[in-house]
Amino acid sequence: MTELLTAAQMRAIEQAAIDSGEVTGLELMERAGVGVVEAILEEWPAMALTSHKAVVLCGPGNNGGDGFVVARLLKERGWEVEVFLYGDEGKLPPDAKVNCERWKGMGEISSNSKLTRDYLIANSEMCIDAVFGTGLSRPLEGDAYNFCWAMQAAGIDVAIDVPSGFCADSGEYIDGQIDNIEGPSGVELIVTFERAKTGHFQSTLATKADSLVVKSIGLENVPKWRRDKNIVSLSRGAPKRAASKALRFWKNVKDENKYSHGHALILSGPSGKTGAARLAARGALRIGAGVVTVACPPDALAENAAQLNAIMLNPVADATALRAVLQD
Repeated sequence: MTELLTAAQMRAIEQAAIDSGEVTGLELMERAGVGVVEAILEEWPAMALTSHKAVVLCGPGNNGGDGFVVARLLKERGWEVEVFLYGDEGKLPPDAKVNCERWKGMGEISSNSKLTRDYLIANSEMCIDAVFGTGLSRPLEGDAYNFCWAMQAAGIDVAIDVPSGFCADSGEYIDGQIDNIEGPSGVELIVTFERAKTGHFQSTLATKADSLVVKSIGLENVPKWRRDKNIVSLSRGAPKRAASKALRFWKNVKDENKYSHGHALILSGPSGKTGAARLAARGALRIGAGVVTVACPPDALAENAAQLNAIMLNPVADATALRAVLQD
């Protein structure tokens, strides 16, 4: 099983670790930066043998803080690194501000006036997107859109958490369309931390699932009860597209019941040809369907009943019977 987290769940886990005193936010940011650099060198081993030119685009939140760490670590490896920042340096979150100052102790922040698609193509071997991560909840507009457009049009090599503009929960570009940019199609590597997010396997981002690398930042020991217990599980080997459509996020709402989380209907073949339906029914339960019914010819009821638990059965002999089942 692979655990998938929403952005809110990941923030809750990080905060639980910080509140427990096991780690500071600054330490988590450093570990994230180390993970990104490790992932880059694992993806492109030849880059570990000599120095290269990288451009790191940082945003106004903690994703930008991760970017400052990456820039510093690459610079320490002898790389030529240029950093751009979207937003007001003075308004960075505390941990991101610390890493911004650490970067400025060894390099500068370039003027955004020269940030264009052509400039990035001509002046970098690697473009790293650390602008907007899992916290983005609204469409990119104005200066934010223009800042990210240059990067996306030039082609992003590495994105931290998600490519900027995409929702970490749904996998969709937040304004519903990708206009005149490569979107995630040009991203070579996506690096996220501790667990993949639900959006990595849904909608547009699902097309880049093979480019996803998950790096540990040491949160495995957070007490289980401090984690958000509503973590989605995706069966290993389950078809990503089918599984993503059935993801359900459980909430502690008193008036909810199993029907609040979807009713999946699986149509079975006759006796002797029921195996695929049972596999599909078990899969539907495991990825969060509240109710699962297998509808099968009457002669297959006993065969299915002998091998299924927690799954409803309904005999369907003809079209009339099927219409009745579909009314439920």
